[in-house]
Parts: sequence; C-alpha cells; structure tokens
Amino acid sequence: MSTEDFGRRVAGIAAVVGAIACAVAVGAPVAHAAGRVELSTSTADPEYATTIDLRGSGFQSVPNAHGGIYVLFGWVSDAGGSWRPSAGGQAGSTYRYVQDSEAKDNNGFQRFVSFPGSDTASSANGGTVSADGSWSTRLVVPGARFPAVDRAGNTTQVDCTQVRCGIITIGAHGVVNPNNETFTPITFAVPAQQQQPAPVAPQRTAPPTGQAPAPQEDRAQQPAAVLSATSGDAVVGQPVAVTGSGFAADEQVQVLLQPGALFLPVATADAAGSLSYSAVVPEGTQAGQYRLEFTGTRSRALGGVDLAVAAAAQQAATDTAARQAPEQRDNTWLLVGAGGAALVVVVAGVVVLRKRRRAEVGQ
Repeated sequence: MSTEDFGRRVAGIAAVVGAIACAVAVGAPVAHAAGRVELSTSTADPEYATTIDLRGSGFQSVPNAHGGIYVLFGWVSDAGGSWRPSAGGQAGSTYRYVQDSEAKDNNGFQRFVSFPGSDTASSANGGTVSADGSWSTRLVVPGARFPAVDRAGNTTQVDCTQVRCGIITIGAHGVVNPNNETFTPITFAVPAQQQQPAPVAPQRTAPPTGQAPAPQEDRAQQPAAVLSATSGDAVVGQPVAVTGSGFAADEQVQVLLQPGALFLPVATADAAGSLSYSAVVPEGTQAGQYRLEFTGTRSRALGGVDLAVAAAAQQAATDTAARQAPEQRDNTWLLVGAGGAALVVVVAGVVVLRKRRRAEVGQ
C-alpha cells in the first residue's frame, strides 16, 4: 500500500468516526424539566394515618432500564439538596423515612414506581413512569412520629412536629438518579372536627432563638401498655394473635417489628383501651429474635411482645439449598479440574508418541 492510499484510508475512517459522533450527539436526550410532585393534600394528621394521592411530572423515564423511583415519607437534612444520594447523602444520615416491606402488597408507607419495561416492573406497587415523565400513586403517612434506622442499625425517633418532613423521591434499587430526586414538604395539623378543647394548664413557650429544642420523648417515661401473644413463636407469613390493654379509648396504635423498624398494619384500641391484633411477620424476614412494639398515637402508651421467628418451610428449603449450592459448585469444579488435567496428560502422551515415531522413521 502506498503512502497516498494509506492517507486516503485514514481520512475515510476519520470521516466515518465523525459521522458516528454527530449521530450520537443528535440522538442524545435533551434536558428535561425538573421533577415535581403534586399532593392531594399537603396537611396530614399528626396522630392518625393519612392517605395522600400523589402525581409526579418532569421525571426521567428510562425504557427497559433497571429500577425506577422510590416514593417515601420522611425527613431531609437540607431541603436545598445536600441530602440527595447523588450529592453523597445517605439514608439514616441526611434523610430518614418510614420503612415498609418491599412486598407489592405492603402497608402503603413506601411505593415503587418502575421504569417502563423494567426487569423489576413485576414488583412495582406504585405504577409506571410514563414516557413523558409522569406517574401517579397513593401513599400512606402513618403520623407525625416514626423511628428510622441508619446503616449501622441505630434507631432514631423522628418527630415531624419539630422538624420538616415530606414526600421524598429517589432512584430505586440502588440506582442513583439525580433527575428523580425530589422533596415535597407537608405539614401536620389535627383536623377541625377532631380538635380538643383548649387545656386549662398553661402552655410552654417556645425556646428562645438559638436555644436547642426540647429533647425528644424519653421512652422510659412513656405510659406502659400490657401486651401478650398466644405464642412466643412465629413463622414468616403466618399470623400470631396479640392482645393488649392500657391504651386510650379508640386510638390508633402503631405496630413496629424490631430490629429493623418495620411498620406493620396499624391496630385500633376499643372504647376500653384494649386491642386484639393479628400480627403477620412479613415475607423475607430472616429467622431470629424479634420484638413487636405497640405505641398509642395519642396516649404514647408503649408495650411489646418478644417473638422467636422461624422461616417458612419454603423459605427454609431455599436457604438450605443456597447453603448446599456452594459445596456442589466446589465439587463440580473439582471434577472439571480433574478431567482437564487428565486431558492434558493424554494430549501430552500423544505428542510424545508422534515425536518418537518421526524420530524412528528418520533413522
């Protein structure tokens, strides 16, 4: 090939590369509007669960991509944006939220909106992000107070009457997406028809500017409720009957599975402050020692029962198979290795024999 031909070929390749680059640039997605979330109501009841209809717009929709959007209720450290995972924020540190089961039929405290055609779409309980970046779902806010767990397993009580809370959206299934990170604040107020007469005792004044807020409620000072279960043993997915007393009349009672701060469906006390509750340990819970905590939303009465949770038969069989699988894989690799070694020996022997025969013929 002459130098001139070589130059022409290089120029042609450069032209093709340039055309591809232009095509990629033209086909690149244009910037889209910032995501925003509209609420059917921006005020929630501080003591009782409130259901809010949400409508998102301006979000990024990625066809056939893994994940989607998590829709949560919780607190953020800085509404300006430093709380975001894309800015280095972490759950339990820069944002805290009400944890719920990832099951499709969870309690409604957490929703998963999937991308269209996603490999995780079957587990979505909040719908799908449309091609235009819109979505809609319904979220349950359990009240103004909730426990949050950080990555180290430490639990922090969040009081949304003292700090700003709201609706949080982040990328789902570990996929960080700054385009889909939003925070929409909500406030808490007792509905007019539920407001109680003004108390006779004087109210405490707010602390002066610069003074630290009053410490959060000490669990040791909360009124004690009495709880008992028909059995101290539980199986994942199976109900356990729990009865209790010592709550306020007709109040809702939050039920929490510890450790992990996982909310279960809310219980309701009767006119005498007693309750009967059927607790079901959610699917996916690992076998071990747990505690069901019951907290009155008005009385703040606290009680609980300890449970020894066993895995369901199917889950136990799966776990056993998972433990055995590595051993089987190890044995398989041993067999493959032995077979490979034997094959090498055979091939080497054939080569040696051929060389000997050629040497004999040459002589």
